[in-house]
Amino acid sequence: MTAMTVPSTRAMIWTLAGVTLKRLGRGMALWISALFAALPLIYAVIAHAGRSEFHPSLQFGFSTLPLALLPAMLVGASIGEEIEARTATYLWSRPIARWAVLAGKLVALTPIVAVLVVASWLAAAWIATEQLPTLASSIALAAGAIASSLVVAGIAVVVPKHGTALTIGYMLVDLFVSAIPFSLQELSIIHQVRLIAGMADDPQAFVAPAIAIVAIAGVWTAIGLVRLRRLEV
Repeated sequence: MTAMTVPSTRAMIWTLAGVTLKRLGRGMALWISALFAALPLIYAVIAHAGRSEFHPSLQFGFSTLPLALLPAMLVGASIGEEIEARTATYLWSRPIARWAVLAGKLVALTPIVAVLVVASWLAAAWIATEQLPTLASSIALAAGAIASSLVVAGIAVVVPKHGTALTIGYMLVDLFVSAIPFSLQELSIIHQVRLIAGMADDPQAFVAPAIAIVAIAGVWTAIGLVRLRRLEV
């Protein structure tokens, strides 16, 4: 009898990513997320119509709002549902690494979050000014989308039952903290995104906020991975 070949971890990650995308395509979450991503365009349309003066920094502020919603709606909801439905625990009983389930979700959903956020910003800038925004601002939003998705993933693993609500709340608090002119804002992903984009008081900042955003995402990712190891199968 031929022994059954155990798929590699990389193969399992891509398989799980494909399953996640298939499920996403069957539901309404992607369309609802696209609708929320388009909300910042309202200000651009108003400015284009001449009813308000266009301020790039204000438009960028509106374009960071999806960072508080899309990761929770896509990443947080998917991970929380997987754990609550015990599908993940079934997979973990197979000969695959536990973190591969989380990685598969992130590989599938994080690029979608980033594309929606950046596309919204590009469309808003083009509608209002008929010019594309700076590359730095687009990179900053993409980095913010990736970091927010990792943070949301960590929270969803720790509290899967209420992951969506808690992650939206966390990101809204992050948004509020980013507007506070105190050292506490250094813990805010959105504040770091504004610094990288050159939309804050220090337009030359890049390295420090990049390190900060990696650190924030890394802490929550580590918390999520530790929690994964302790979940009962």
